[in-house]
Amino acid sequence: MSTSDPDRTRAILDATEHLLLRLGYDKLTMADVAEAVALHRGLVYLVFKSKDELVEAVVRDALRRYADAWREHLEADPRAGSVAAVYRGMIGTLEHLPLAAAVVARAEDVFGKYLRKRGSVFERLPEISGSHDFLRVMQAAGAVGPDVDVRAVAYVLDALTPAVRRTFGAAPGGQVPSPAAVLTVLERMIDRALPPGDEDQLAAGKAVLLGLLTDARTTMEV
Repeated sequence: MSTSDPDRTRAILDATEHLLLRLGYDKLTMADVAEAVALHRGLVYLVFKSKDELVEAVVRDALRRYADAWREHLEADPRAGSVAAVYRGMIGTLEHLPLAAAVVARAEDVFGKYLRKRGSVFERLPEISGSHDFLRVMQAAGAVGPDVDVRAVAYVLDALTPAVRRTFGAAPGGQVPSPAAVLTVLERMIDRALPPGDEDQLAAGKAVLLGLLTDARTTMEV
């Protein structure tokens, strides 16, 4: 295999994802990765020049898979196109993608010191929260009513987002409710404040959401 062999790169990324979730960034070493994929450490360094470069690649890979899974979820959701569908898709996909959930939550136990490193991927990726622009585009498409104060709604949703993030990876039965329980409450709240529209409005909203996901996935490639 060449140093750029896609199977080798894929194996390194997969192994690093599992090790990050088990050991965390602070304890992870390139030797751990090399051992997990049965390669000499020097060969791992030929593919990724440093631990930080490898972690960035793993984060971007996790977010690409998240965007793809979210797209599949939206395309299969008969009510996709409403604002509630955004959270339904987010929680429905992140429950099955633990590293992507850790990225969204900025999980300290997984990423440790890397979260505060200058120039880290977290510093350069667009913030995952931030509802105002999204709601404004949805309103322009007719998926959110013209009488809705999107600035006020965005303020409330963004205030809730950190609490939603904390549900991912939380120990079952603890003080933090499950993502599914939070989703049920959040959906009801959003559907009351921003009720889903007719078929044409839902279709317009769905087109907006799919377009935003396409843009987000392109960002992961940079």
